[in-house]
Amino acid sequence: MNYIVKIAENNKEAEKLILQIRELIGDNPFVNIYEEETGLSDNLVQELERRYEQAIKNPQDGRNWEEVKKDLLNR
Repeated sequence: MNYIVKIAENNKEAEKLILQIRELIGDNPFVNIYEEETGLSDNLVQELERRYEQAIKNPQDGRNWEEVKKDLLNR
């Protein structure tokens, strides 16, 4: 059986709790603690913003969903 405990806040109390858990588990190989990526990276945010600006400035370059869907279904 697996258990998942998620600690959502990244603050002093969360860090303190993680340290306490690490001390309790020691070297037990059956316990894993890892950080889960929950947001977009700065690079991805910048790329999305760049693409958004491009789409706003040049709407004629894009295709609507119906065109994209039709193209995908015809492959």
